[in-house]
Amino acid sequence: MGITVHTLDARNNIFLEVLRDHFKMTPEWMHREIQGIARSTSALLAKKGVDYDALRTALVPQQDRHEAAFLFNIDFESSDSYHYPVHQRLLRLFGRQSSHSVLHADITDERRWGALKQADEQLVRVGGRQFESPMLYAVYVNNLTDQMLANIHGGFEDYPCYVGHVDTTFSSIFKAWLSTQLGNAYVQFRGTIIGQHEDDRDALENIDLVGFGFKKAGYTVRSIPGTQFMLLLSYKIERPVVQGYEADTEFSLNAISPVALPLGNCDIEIDPRKFEYLSTEKAKSLEGLGLLGGNLDQLREMISERISHNYIYSMVQDDAHGVSRFNIMIEARPTATERWFRALVGLEYKPESQRLRLITLI
Repeated sequence: MGITVHTLDARNNIFLEVLRDHFKMTPEWMHREIQGIARSTSALLAKKGVDYDALRTALVPQQDRHEAAFLFNIDFESSDSYHYPVHQRLLRLFGRQSSHSVLHADITDERRWGALKQADEQLVRVGGRQFESPMLYAVYVNNLTDQMLANIHGGFEDYPCYVGHVDTTFSSIFKAWLSTQLGNAYVQFRGTIIGQHEDDRDALENIDLVGFGFKKAGYTVRSIPGTQFMLLLSYKIERPVVQGYEADTEFSLNAISPVALPLGNCDIEIDPRKFEYLSTEKAKSLEGLGLLGGNLDQLREMISERISHNYIYSMVQDDAHGVSRFNIMIEARPTATERWFRALVGLEYKPESQRLRLITLI
């Protein structure tokens, strides 16, 4: 019996590490445990009328969609919540056929990474509005088309605290910094909002724990226990893998294999016939990456470097074909075009030979 895990968050969530260390769990044991959690979460969502498989576009990066951070000045003199009106408006701007993960937090660059300075430089602002303090309220949304992004920006133009948005589709200091600051608020899945509730609450209950007025905005509310939500429904903003935080990749691999090897130790396997096929059938992708007319060693190097600087997602254990596979997103800005480009890479995980075999590039 196979299994698909869109994303697994052990980067911002230490639940699996604590579980493993406390019970001294072997990788084989952890493999069964993660799959058990994934199956029970999928079953619980199904009872609530939500198809876990259909959440993919909201939970993993999409190579043809935008991500953006919408930034707001905070009215410190107001006694009312400044989060509530922002989300009431945002929820009404979402299309009822779209799906998005929404993250948020108050942000401040206390460590002086230069993140807010970069954000100010890249900001698509409303008129002459400026950041009014070192602390802002940020709302992050993924899976946006050009039109969706324009609609949200335009829909907030008359909102006094809205300063503007930063397109965070590609890597930047600001994007990496946001990944350390923001928490997952909810998943908007068409006309349904999926959130979390307390672990000791009846799993079949559905509540708006964050209090953003989802029903008032016209949505059906569904919630699952927080541990399951944070582990399997939390969107992870892409960022380099920080030394000492490799456990996220380890557990993600453990979801589809009882053997979780450091990916940096695995060789990238690209069949010359596969590269020839890509050079003709996927020429636009190779051209966008600056690899058209190159050789497979260049592609192998790009994939290898990206694996060490990002997370993996869409993990699949395909028992019917005896294959475990996952996706990563690679990106480049070739000097010939000076345009950023993203491509999805599918890899087969072959721990017995310590190899990663290229399956597809889109």
